[in-house]
Amino acid sequence: MKGRYEAAFIVPVGVNKVLGEDGWECESPIRLSEAIKDYLIQSLRLSFLESYCGIESYVNDDLKMSITFNDQNEIEDIYFQLYGDALTLLSEVCQSGPIPAEAELFVPRHEHEQ
Repeated sequence: MKGRYEAAFIVPVGVNKVLGEDGWECESPIRLSEAIKDYLIQSLRLSFLESYCGIESYVNDDLKMSITFNDQNEIEDIYFQLYGDALTLLSEVCQSGPIPAEAELFVPRHEHEQ
C-alpha cells in the first residue's frame, strides 16, 4: 500500500461533517455498533495492524481501516485509506450487512463534486 490513496469514512447517519484545520470532523452523539466493525473486518478480510491512542487499525492489500474510539470505548467513526479500486469494494460492502441501517459511507472528494 504505497502511493496516492483516497479517503473515506463510515459515520453515523445524519452526522454533521465539517472540514476543519485538521481535516474532516464528524460530530454526532450517536456511536457506531461493534457489529459494523466486525462486519467490515470479516467482509474486507482485514488483519489487525496496531492499536494506539484510542485508535485500532486493520489492513489488507488494498486498504487501511482505522477505528476511532471515545473515552467510553464506543466507536465514533471509521476512517479508510483506499488504494486502487478499493472504493468500489468498500461501496459494495457498505450496501449490505448492518451498515445501511445505522451508518453512511462518506467520501469527501465526492461531496465537492455534487
